[in-house]
Parts: sequence; structure tokens; C-alpha cells
Amino acid sequence: MHPTELTFYSDGLKIAGYLFTPADWKPGNAPRPGILVLAGYSGNTQADCTHMMKRLCAEGWFVFGFDYQGFGNSEGKRSRHRALEQAQNCYDAISFMQGVPGIDAQRIGLFGTSFGGANGVWVTAFDERVKVLVTSVGVMNGETWMRQIRRPWEWLKFKDEVVTDARRRVREGTPKMVFHGDIMLRDPDSARQRDMHKEAGHAFQSEERDLESAEATMRYRPDWVVDKISPRPALFIYAEHDNLVPPQQQLDCYAKCGEPKKLVKLPKSGHYDSYELRNPEMSQTTYRETISWFRQYL
Repeated sequence: MHPTELTFYSDGLKIAGYLFTPADWKPGNAPRPGILVLAGYSGNTQADCTHMMKRLCAEGWFVFGFDYQGFGNSEGKRSRHRALEQAQNCYDAISFMQGVPGIDAQRIGLFGTSFGGANGVWVTAFDERVKVLVTSVGVMNGETWMRQIRRPWEWLKFKDEVVTDARRRVREGTPKMVFHGDIMLRDPDSARQRDMHKEAGHAFQSEERDLESAEATMRYRPDWVVDKISPRPALFIYAEHDNLVPPQQQLDCYAKCGEPKKLVKLPKSGHYDSYELRNPEMSQTTYRETISWFRQYL
């Protein structure tokens, strides 16, 4: 099963999209739900999302994913991560999906993984076209996330570095580039996952990010708006031993979310055990719960 490569425009940039069409759908058939799938902080749609997209499509739904601006095959400035720009990409992707033959424009679901889970909560809160949400091992508060993955003195030093650079940047107009792993710290499990992606032939962007990416992430707090989603249904999946995105992120956000909602734990699992590439057995729980939720509500 291979996607059709398509493009749409967002912020004046050409965005690369990937559409999976159900094998049994033919022109003239009744329209079906469409599901938007969002990648994580790496912006690597093909590495993070292909397995999920194929599984959802096999259930009979149209499934669409895309590369955020500046990532993958999309246009845009590289080495730059801005959640609000990615949210705009999502709104425009939904508009694009609503014009795809075969997709029911009134039945759009959203699945986001890791930082895509953050974007999923944010976008669903602000865009009522999203009828059903699933977020897996998601970041729910950018500043809390950045703090939780650091030791206390490391966090104070990092935060001071970000603030100091912002004061310099607004006067000089030039970015400070840092190693990507200095923003999203990699625990040993994350390093192992990256090695597995490289072995699988998945391409990654530059290892650099501008430090403003950290500042923008720290101001992105989907848990502040999650209460706007209800009465649309939301499913939260978290990994019990997640060291990259500590599960308290999802638990706190879930508590603020209105009904209908559901919380699913991946027992004794790390962040990447939710992905088929790392843990085919545990990923079946992610698939099963996600498919069941969309079947029930979409």
C-alpha cells in the first residue's frame, strides 16, 4: 500500500501531503470519513506515521498526512520549529481534505503522536471541523515538557540561555543555532530509536535548530485549551515508563478534558513502544484502541 503524493498551500508555502485511499473505494461510492495523522517533533511523517496511516486506511478510511513547513518535502525555512505555524498547516490540511473526492467533509478525525499529539489537542480545540481526536504519548505543555526532561539545575541554565538569546536576537536579528538534541534532550531510548530509523533508511533533517524553536515550544500549552474540545470525543494514550514525554503530561491534560473521553495506558512501556518499528506487539494496543475510538465516534 502506497500513498498518493499531493500538495497544498499553507502560509504561501507548498506543503507535501500523502493520501492513503481505501482499496475498496471507487469514484461514485458514498463518501467516507477522513483521518488526519500528525507526526512528532522530528517532523518526519514517513518515519513516525506510515504504519498508523496504513492501518487506519485498511479499516476503510481515507488517511492523510503531511510534512510540516520546513520539514521533509515541504517548502519553508529549515532548522525551525514553530508549533503555531504547524497548527496553521493542520487547519489548511483539513481544508484540503474537505475537497478530496471521497472524503466526507463533515467527518474528519485526527490522530497525533508525540508532539503531533500537542498539535492535535490544540487544533481540535480551535477547529470544530475535527469531530474525533486521538492523541498518543503527546506533549501537552511545552514548558513543563522542557523542564521535566532536565535535572533542576539544567533546566534553570537552559531557560536562562533561551531568555538571554531572545534579548540578543530581537536586537541583532540573527538566530542562534544549537544541536537539536540540546532542545529535545535524548534519553538512551531516544538515541536507540534514532539509530533504528537510520537503519531503516528514514531520512532526517539537519541536526540543528534555532534556539527560538525552544522559546516557541515553551509557550505552546495545549493543556490550557483542552477543555474546549468537549463534547467532541478525545482518546488519550500514554506509555507508563515514558522518559521522553513523562506520562504526567497526558494525565494532567486528560483530567482537564471534558467528556466523552478515554485514557489508555501502555503498561511497562517507553515512548517509542507505541510505534510498530520499535515494539510491534505493544503497538497493537495503540492500533486497537485508536481504531475502536474512530469506529465508535467517527
